[in-house]
Amino acid sequence: MVTYNAHEEIPQLENEAHQHAFVLVGKQQLFGVHMTQYHCELHKYQIILKLDLPDCVLEEYARLQSENPKDTFVLCNAKDHDPDHPDPEETRSYSIPDIGSGMVTEFTANIFQGIRPLSDAEIAADSHFFPWALKYAHPAIPEFTATITRIVTFRPFDHLATLPEYARYLIFGDHKAEEAHMTNLQTAELVTNAFEPQVFGPDYDHVMSLSEMPSWLKKQASMLESGIVVTTPIVRLVDPETGQPTIPNTPPFVEGNDIEVLYRGIGPARTVNAGVTYLYCTAVCNSPRLFAEKPDYDSYLDSLPKVEPMCHFSLMPKKFWNIPEIDG
Repeated sequence: MVTYNAHEEIPQLENEAHQHAFVLVGKQQLFGVHMTQYHCELHKYQIILKLDLPDCVLEEYARLQSENPKDTFVLCNAKDHDPDHPDPEETRSYSIPDIGSGMVTEFTANIFQGIRPLSDAEIAADSHFFPWALKYAHPAIPEFTATITRIVTFRPFDHLATLPEYARYLIFGDHKAEEAHMTNLQTAELVTNAFEPQVFGPDYDHVMSLSEMPSWLKKQASMLESGIVVTTPIVRLVDPETGQPTIPNTPPFVEGNDIEVLYRGIGPARTVNAGVTYLYCTAVCNSPRLFAEKPDYDSYLDSLPKVEPMCHFSLMPKKFWNIPEIDG
């Protein structure tokens, strides 16, 4: 099971500079959607970036994306500073608050195509496993400068938030490009009490595009650009009789199908048409102990939320695999 071995410890006010993964959406205009982890202080944020990349990078990305339209492309900041790089002030590692505050507006990045199959030994060998570290994978598009032109949304998680009855999504995009996308507005609920090891969840991380810009948004350029909140009544997250979570164990929308959404959670219903899902995952964002088969304390066993560990993510072509030697 993929958990990426993230830190599970007392939250610190200081976020160390590290690597972060952003799922890319858009063809004419790119956006990066941060992959979340409720149990890791570094990744307890939903943030969406509007990005500007060098022309040569955009051309290569467009070629790769057109040849692999359903693949997941991930933009990651480069971690370690290259002493031979001509710009000694380049930003490689950063924290999400560095971006949310506007202190970091550009950084050195790589783009990866999909994710490589991961072994338990590789994950266990690193205290903060990052699957797109160069020791594990080669980028499809190597180092370039990514510029953040705008922050679409920035949401630090609140562990007192509770799972809503129905899924809520943010619709965002670029009006000129007539492209729109959706990502679910996640919670990171603390489901254990003060006398048990902390467990956060359940919820899911979902990044998708719409097949077209909804007609009812075509005259609402600023609303699409800034993002609007909708509820999706078809995706019920809490069983009304038992109160137990009912997190879908597969992506809830089928490409090409219409989805009824409620603007700000109230009617009338409006329609959007589902495009490609690039990421649907429960296994990474939730606490690993959420999926433990044999929890080591009885009260947690009794209250274990019902959710399946899964991750819908395209596989990386073998030519980009980098398989290190693992001791032992």
